[in-house]
Amino acid sequence: MNILVLQETDWLTRGPHTQHHVFERISKNSNIKISVLDYDIDKKMHSKSILIKKQIFTNINRAIDNSNVKIIRTAHIQVPYLRRFTSLITNFFEMVNIFRKNRPDVIVGFSLTNGVIGLILSKLYRIPYVFYYIDLLHTLIPVHYTKKIASIFSRFLFKNSDKVIVVTKSLQKYVLNEKVKPEKVKVLLNGISLENTIVNKEKLNHLKQKYMIRDDEFVFFFMGYLYEFAGLKEIINYYNPVVKKGKLKFKFIIIGDGGIYNSLIRYVEEIKADWVILTGRIPFFDITEYIELADLCLMSFDLNDITREITPVKIMEYMAMKKPVLSNSLPGVLIEIGKNNGVIFARNQSELIKKIESLSANKDKLKQIGLKGFKLIKMYYFWPKILNSFKRILFELIKNKRSN
Repeated sequence: MNILVLQETDWLTRGPHTQHHVFERISKNSNIKISVLDYDIDKKMHSKSILIKKQIFTNINRAIDNSNVKIIRTAHIQVPYLRRFTSLITNFFEMVNIFRKNRPDVIVGFSLTNGVIGLILSKLYRIPYVFYYIDLLHTLIPVHYTKKIASIFSRFLFKNSDKVIVVTKSLQKYVLNEKVKPEKVKVLLNGISLENTIVNKEKLNHLKQKYMIRDDEFVFFFMGYLYEFAGLKEIINYYNPVVKKGKLKFKFIIIGDGGIYNSLIRYVEEIKADWVILTGRIPFFDITEYIELADLCLMSFDLNDITREITPVKIMEYMAMKKPVLSNSLPGVLIEIGKNNGVIFARNQSELIKKIESLSANKDKLKQIGLKGFKLIKMYYFWPKILNSFKRILFELIKNKRSN
């Protein structure tokens, strides 16, 4: 089976997201060939020429070892406002070339503009198209006036795709409210693999020494893209005076970059908050030991259009490591995880910040909460079961398309 995957972000540096976990895993089956069209969204590719040439990457492992995904990054002009437009043109011709030379059996889209092009071509070439909807994509568009266009693209993809896969019950509700036929929508939860929870004791001890973490300290943890609405600066600002005076023995580990990363580094240096550890981006395969350091993991996002429906896979990664999670009352997380299942909910950011101190007084209770979350993960969120469902969907779509 040949699968073409379409996305509009950088496969090599962003994430790993749902698509990395799914397609790297199924690519280990020698009968399944995966090709991905991605985009250099963060402008990591540099050239003295105005033209960035097409590149192909293989042997890229973002979520597991020894995956067999081929990444195709088409040529584009290195000029502001023309980068994305020219990449869409070259993506169109690349898709046509792929369809003619190595026709995919199915197309799986994670994106909007790329996705619309792929969907239209899929109709012309009679190839089944799956819209894998992992986020409210139109809310992620930074330019306000284009959000409306993006929402129109989303509706077009909902209506005309052969199948719409969502990763949370909250997203399922959103898609169904867009008048998509219920039988066309399938929920496939984000998954967890237990091999990613095995802690290397030597690495763990090295990190404890490197960051001078003592057993009597309380370690809380945030991981991901550093959005301004994650409330990290507010947490640091609230606790810095009392931690510096020795009244609280805290360490705050923040993994990730982007967004406010550089300004946060400057702020931490300015207020001399040496109890805050900013690591920058860490390879996925090294994150297990960092999570193991934590007594409490945070989902501290303010409620807004972006965070309202999300249930990031990192929550499951925390819970799989038997770590308790402190989260704002984001509707997507509440619906997906539910109460008393390993996640402690705060009403708002102010309450979340204050809860960190009260929770720090009882590590044993937090461990019990973490065990509840682990039980939930074991019941519903293992990758093999999820991937078997995904492959059944693809085979059924291919079979129906051929029979018609």
